[in-house]
Amino acid sequence: MNNGDVFQKTDLGREEIKSQSLGILPREARTLLIMIDGKRTYQSYLDTLDHSKMFADFGGIAPLFELLLGLECIEIAGAASQTSTAPQALTASQPQSSSPSFEQSIETEFDRTFNNKSPNKMASLGKKSLSSIFKTKLSGANYETIKSELANYIEKNAPRVEAWGYLLSLEQCGNSSQLLSLVKEIQSTSGSNLSHGMSEFIKKIQR
Repeated sequence: MNNGDVFQKTDLGREEIKSQSLGILPREARTLLIMIDGKRTYQSYLDTLDHSKMFADFGGIAPLFELLLGLECIEIAGAASQTSTAPQALTASQPQSSSPSFEQSIETEFDRTFNNKSPNKMASLGKKSLSSIFKTKLSGANYETIKSELANYIEKNAPRVEAWGYLLSLEQCGNSSQLLSLVKEIQSTSGSNLSHGMSEFIKKIQR
């Protein structure tokens, strides 16, 4: 990898974010995968994230990039893609004076990955009855299944920036106790559309 390389998600990478199709990625790798936006250089990720506490236990982000490349979840942006995003890539390669630009970049990529729908469709999803989500009882529902259900529910019902934060917290949950704490936090602090469904998740976790 060169410091000036720009990485983007592959179709497999986007599918992994949505459904955990591979089932083998550590949460640090999934978190980094969510953050890769197809605009920033490898060096900019090193400058911004390499010393983050979130990635420290994994030895920084370099081995995570190698893992994601090896599993074909990310790829170096093609020539056409680099041309179309050249102004943004140049901007990203400049020293980062503050974090908001990085957060905006993440928000844009989150929107591309999860919210590939018109505003009207997203609004209707937010108002959709919970019965369509919970009407079919899952036999043998386990911790990972509940996490996946919760991720899907957050993606459909939370504002983009709020959803991004909750999804990162969800990826860091390592057991049912931590998952329950997160669900209760969402229930007490989030908007009505999102918090309304948390009681169902609490019941599932406590079964």
